[in-house]
Amino acid sequence: MKIISRYLSPETYEAVKRDFGFLIKKIKDSGFEYGLQIRDNYLNLYYKGNSLGKISYRKSINLYEIKIHRKFVEGMGSAIDRFKHAMEKEYYLFAIGCKQLHPFFSTRNLLLMGQKVKEVQFQEEIVFEQMILTDNSNKDDLIIIDRQVVDRNSSTKMDLLALKRNEAGKYQFCVLEVKLGNNLELKEKVFTQLNGYIERITKNFPQYKECYEKNVLQKQGLGLLPDRVMVDIVEGVLGVVVVGGYSGLAEQSIRGLKARHPEIKVLHIKNEIDFSRIT
Repeated sequence: MKIISRYLSPETYEAVKRDFGFLIKKIKDSGFEYGLQIRDNYLNLYYKGNSLGKISYRKSINLYEIKIHRKFVEGMGSAIDRFKHAMEKEYYLFAIGCKQLHPFFSTRNLLLMGQKVKEVQFQEEIVFEQMILTDNSNKDDLIIIDRQVVDRNSSTKMDLLALKRNEAGKYQFCVLEVKLGNNLELKEKVFTQLNGYIERITKNFPQYKECYEKNVLQKQGLGLLPDRVMVDIVEGVLGVVVVGGYSGLAEQSIRGLKARHPEIKVLHIKNEIDFSRIT
């Protein structure tokens, strides 16, 4: 059994490519505040890094099943109630035909759902993670390909998974573990986390390679990633802890972490104001 398969079946891919061009355009126009990630033959819709809903294609009935937590849609009135749905515990299950996708994912509905995400699920570290993703969304040397990555042999999630281009023009997996400077995990736990993720990919490299080469090709075909590069993933898994903000606390934690584990790679992003750079 494959431990990771974050790509779509040919039937689902063709349906999504046919029906979701309008939503992908909205995502790109938003500067990737909204996002789509490919999972195991379904899509996850994100807003500001928070999972908003699950989109599955049912070929047998030619409908999309869209699963959204009730706290993101309740109170929207006719804007959402007019779409056929059932309840599954805390989730609304919508059965949406391709002609209903535009009104369901209208700009107004996306804004309303996004506002509810901000009200009930705001996490400072997720916002920082989202900024990293959006500010690096059109690069060739570092391509962020997934977030919240878990496989069937593990339960802990990598924050961001990227591909870093090497000097030979090939790509290596690069795990980006994202922490704010005031996170107590910077003192020690992050080293164990990062090493565990690197070991996980290295041990299962052929499956990760196959999975994400398909993932990247499908995202390029859908317009979610630039199609100007051919991605060939080679061995050698990298890992970086990306630390943001809270410079005083962060610098103290990073010094202690580097003293105990000098081999760990840390990138500290600061929010210092430098008047010499004002344009």
